[in-house]
Amino acid sequence: MNVYENFTECYLDLAKQIYKNPDYTCAPRGFKIKEKLGVRFKIKNPRDRLPYVPVRKFSATYLVGELLWYLSADNSTDWISYYSSFWKRISDDGKTANSAYGARIFKPHERIAGGSLNQWQFVVDELKRDPDSRRAIIHIRSPWDSVKAKLDVPCTLTLQFFLRHNDLHMVVNMRSSDLILGIAYDIPAFTMFQELLARELGVHVGEYMHVSNSLHIYEKHFSMVEDMLREDAVQLARSLHAMHGPMPRILSDPPIKDLFEYEGALREEKDSEKIMQSLHQFEEDHRDYWSDWAKILAAHRLGKLKQPKEKTRLIDSTKFSGYHVF
Repeated sequence: MNVYENFTECYLDLAKQIYKNPDYTCAPRGFKIKEKLGVRFKIKNPRDRLPYVPVRKFSATYLVGELLWYLSADNSTDWISYYSSFWKRISDDGKTANSAYGARIFKPHERIAGGSLNQWQFVVDELKRDPDSRRAIIHIRSPWDSVKAKLDVPCTLTLQFFLRHNDLHMVVNMRSSDLILGIAYDIPAFTMFQELLARELGVHVGEYMHVSNSLHIYEKHFSMVEDMLREDAVQLARSLHAMHGPMPRILSDPPIKDLFEYEGALREEKDSEKIMQSLHQFEEDHRDYWSDWAKILAAHRLGKLKQPKEKTRLIDSTKFSGYHVF
């Protein structure tokens, strides 16, 4: 198993392994990829979850939007398409996303145990009942997805949690992982789930372990990866990581309802002054970790209104400096 201190080193090394030493070059569905099978890795500090890799052009805005979508247990493609049109293009019914992980994790879902189980609550209850349990598993992909899903087949199979010596460890198993479009956001999301569960249980965040049965890079991203692996690009990524480091600890429960309502009002607002008033009002109630999310959401709306300077100024005002990179 490859072991890394942080996601930036992990991401760079995985890119190098796949691109320079693939197990296979093949073309599933007619799209050429470089691929490694059965890849296993560990990240020792899951809060060090952001890929400080400028060539990748990671978006903190999309990360926050996707995480809010997941945590709200929503599966509407209309909602998430405000942050990326990708979701509308892959929806099987044009309305919902099979890969809306939150809808399968945080509320009962028809394809998981017949809609009879809130999997998040099951894991919480299981680890409280038996802290040494090996049954604290959240299933994402269902056998029904082999029958009913055509365009959007969930890439993640399971999320499993182990509580050992008061540390919450997480093991994720994925059937398929696109290093560029998938893993870059999946790892930050999964480690966020891990930290939130540790907080709910009142324990420490342990290590993050991951298995990708097919970890691959598509041909359309080959030139990006070449640029990413240039010595100057690698050194810049490491310098940015050294400067900004891990995300701060989550010290309060995520105000999902307030954030969801705040975000909904933002996307309808066209007056920048009112956008800032909404932000200040949110910050009056939530002067902590989540106020950075509110700023990022407001900055995204300002960008949509073609006010790039105001957008940048707002991003640069976040408490966590790591967001300034993106």
